[in-house]
Amino acid sequence: MVKLTGSVPKLKRVKTGLYSFDHSFINRKGEVGLPIHGIELYGPSHCGKSTVCQSISGIVAKELNGNIAFVDFEGCDAELLESIMDTQEYDGDVHFVLEETDEDTLGALVALLRDENYVLGILDSIGAVSPISEQQGNIGEANMGRRALAMAQFSRKMLKVLRDNENKCIFSINHAYPRIGGLGKETPGGRVKDYLFSNRIEMKRRYVKSGWQEYPDGSYVIEGKVVKNRWGLRNLTFLLFVLSGKGVHKGMTTMFDCIELELATSKNVVKIGDESYGRLKPIIDKAQEGDEEFFQPFYDLLKGDNKNDKPKSDE
Repeated sequence: MVKLTGSVPKLKRVKTGLYSFDHSFINRKGEVGLPIHGIELYGPSHCGKSTVCQSISGIVAKELNGNIAFVDFEGCDAELLESIMDTQEYDGDVHFVLEETDEDTLGALVALLRDENYVLGILDSIGAVSPISEQQGNIGEANMGRRALAMAQFSRKMLKVLRDNENKCIFSINHAYPRIGGLGKETPGGRVKDYLFSNRIEMKRRYVKSGWQEYPDGSYVIEGKVVKNRWGLRNLTFLLFVLSGKGVHKGMTTMFDCIELELATSKNVVKIGDESYGRLKPIIDKAQEGDEEFFQPFYDLLKGDNKNDKPKSDE
């Protein structure tokens, strides 16, 4: 039997309590949970990338017991961020990083993550990185490849930080748009980041029955696919329920996971067997009111389900 010696790489996984999300990172041993390393989330505009990223970051940083360094190139709603972190019961610091140039800002993010007090970084977003040549040049000047170069250098620096510390994690948010000719999708920032980030997650919204992307209160469901997973299987999917003004809601997500696994049903009303739990809108209202006990039967249902604990083949 082979024996591994020397500086064997270590990997920590965090179980977020979001059933299908945790299981979408399963490996062939059946281990579940988000691998703590470099993670890229990408998808179309306005699909919920930032909200999901902030929600998952709050859960992970709480488990790792440290602060968050946040590079916000696009401008976020600070009040919404506070609400999202409160929903995840995160009580650490979220430190906004902004320097004179975007290159300096990326460098400052790396420096903070070398600090033992910071366990997680957020980069929102790669597509908004503006190199010095863009900021100081004239509109119309060609600056092709400069963002990709900056992201390649940042990714390599971050990889060293992540490799040296199993308690560090970085989330990078990115946009996705069709390639010229419409064949496939492209994400800004060059190809090097695709190689160096160990997990890449593609996201989109799930349409509700009426055809709209949102429920009446503004809530919505995210569909995700783990398209790259260095630590296990790939192309596994998950659902997340984003509660309007609150971020990812564990109770609603658990209920939808039960429905997706056919452990519960949702036609006119949500049911577990013959037990009725009401229509969806009043259930969303209960989530908004903070009625967590209502969702306990769905948590209990998933605790007794092992059908998704066995690895699936890669696509």
